[in-house]
Amino acid sequence: MLRFGLATKITLPFVALFAVLLVGLGWVLVQDTFNELEQRVEQQQRFLFSLATHRHFQLPLTEHTLRGIRDTVAGIDEGETLSEFVVFRPKQPAVTTLDVNDPSGRTLVEELRAAAADPKALPGLDNVDKISATRLTLANTPYLVLYASTLRGQCFLLYPQSALDAAKDRALWRFAWLGLLGIGLAALLGRLVAQWVSRPVRHLARNAGRLAAGGLSETLETEGTDGAGAGTPRDEIGRLGEAFRTMVASLRKSQEDLIKTERLAVTGKLAASVAHEIRNPLTSLRMTVEMLAAKGGDESTQEAYRIVLGELDRLALAVEELLTFARPRPPKREPTDLNRLSADTLAFLKNQLDHARVKSALESDAGLPADLALDPSKIRQLLVNLILNAMQAIVRNGQVTVRTKWNAAARKVTLEVADTGPGVPAEVREKIFDLFVSTKPGGGGLGLAIAKQVVEEHGGTITFETSERGTTFRAELPAVAESPAVPKGAHVSD
Repeated sequence: MLRFGLATKITLPFVALFAVLLVGLGWVLVQDTFNELEQRVEQQQRFLFSLATHRHFQLPLTEHTLRGIRDTVAGIDEGETLSEFVVFRPKQPAVTTLDVNDPSGRTLVEELRAAAADPKALPGLDNVDKISATRLTLANTPYLVLYASTLRGQCFLLYPQSALDAAKDRALWRFAWLGLLGIGLAALLGRLVAQWVSRPVRHLARNAGRLAAGGLSETLETEGTDGAGAGTPRDEIGRLGEAFRTMVASLRKSQEDLIKTERLAVTGKLAASVAHEIRNPLTSLRMTVEMLAAKGGDESTQEAYRIVLGELDRLALAVEELLTFARPRPPKREPTDLNRLSADTLAFLKNQLDHARVKSALESDAGLPADLALDPSKIRQLLVNLILNAMQAIVRNGQVTVRTKWNAAARKVTLEVADTGPGVPAEVREKIFDLFVSTKPGGGGLGLAIAKQVVEEHGGTITFETSERGTTFRAELPAVAESPAVPKGAHVSD
C-alpha cells in the first residue's frame, strides 16, 4: 500500500481537481475553436468563390483567370494554394485549375461531374447565383465543396478536408501542450502550497518525535511563524504549535519542580539526621576549646585555638545551612543596622579571606536607616554565602566588595557583593540559583540557593551581572524603618 506524506496528500487532490476542470474547459474551447476554424475556412472559400462567379465582375471563366484569382487570394492567406476551381459549361470541356493530365485530377473532375448530375449529391445546384456548400469524397479524398449555377455554367470550388483537419490537429496540440503546462504549473503551485501548509505540521511532528524518543529533556526546534523569524502565530497550525511548546514548557517545569521537591525532601531528611549527629558534638568541642584557650598559653597556642574556633564556626554554619532546608522558618524581623551587620560579617570572615589572599572592602550608604525590619541571622547568612561565593570565584589576588544602598523613595535597600573573578560560565547562568548547582570543583551548590531563599523570604529579589572582569550579586530588600533614620558612617575593612 502506498504511503504519501501530508504535502503529497494535499497536492494530489489539488492537481486532480485542476486537471478535471482543465479537461472540461479545454474540451469546450477545442469545440469552439474547431467550429471557428470551419467557419473561417468556409468564409474564405466563399469569398474566393464569389470573386470568380459574381455577375458584376464578368470575369472570363478561363483556367488562367481562375488560377490568378486563386493564387492572389491564396497569397494573402499565408501562401497556401489548396483551393481548386472546376467549371462545367454545356457541350464544352471542363475549365479547371486541376492538372487534368494527372490521373487523379481527371478522376476528380469525372467524379465531380457525376455528382453534379445527381440532385441528391449537390442539392440546390439549380439555384442561380446561390452559393451552397457540402462535404464530398472525390477520388478517395474528402473535400469541402462550394457550388453554384451561373449564366456561364456550373461553378465548383474544392477545398481538401485534410487541410482543415491539419489545422484542427495543430490547434488540438496547442491546447494539449497548454494543458500539460497548466497541469505542471498547478502541480508546482500545489506542491508549494502544500509545503507551506505542511511545514509547521512537520515541525510539530518532529518535536513530538523528539519528545517521544528522548523525553521532556529534549530541546525543541524553533521556527518562525511568519516566515521571517519568530513571532505571533497567525493561523490555527501556528497557534497549535505554540500551544504545544507552551504545554511542553509547562510539563518540563512541573518535572523540574517535582525533581527539586524530591531533592529538597531528601536533603531535609539528611540535614535533620546530620544536624542531630553533629550539632551537639560541635557545641561540646567549642566549649572545650574555649576552656583551653582561657587557661592561657603562648602566642602560637592561642593562634591555634583561634583557628580551631574559626573552623568550628564554619562547621556550625554548614549545619545551619542544612537546617535552613530541613526546617525553613519565616524571618524574625527586628530593627537591624545593615551597615554594622555587613562590617561584622566581613570581620568574621577576615581570616578566611586573608588565607585566600583576597582583599575585602565595605562601601556603605551613610543614609541607610539603622533600624531596618530584617532578620539579622538570615541576612548574616545571606552575606556569608555571597561573600564566600565571591571569594571562591577569584582565581588569585582579587577583591570582594560589599555595598549597601538606600532608596528612600521606594523604601528599598540594595545589598551588593562584587568580586573580581573571571565571571559566571555561560552554561550555568540560567540555573545559578538552583539547588546543587555549583561552578566550583567539590562545591555543594547550597550557597546561592540559600541566598535566594533568604532574599525571597524577605519579599525581595536577587539578580547578578557578570563579565570577564567580575560578577556582582545584587539583592533588593523591601524594608521599613522602625524609628527615624540614624546616619551612619562608611565602614571599610581591608
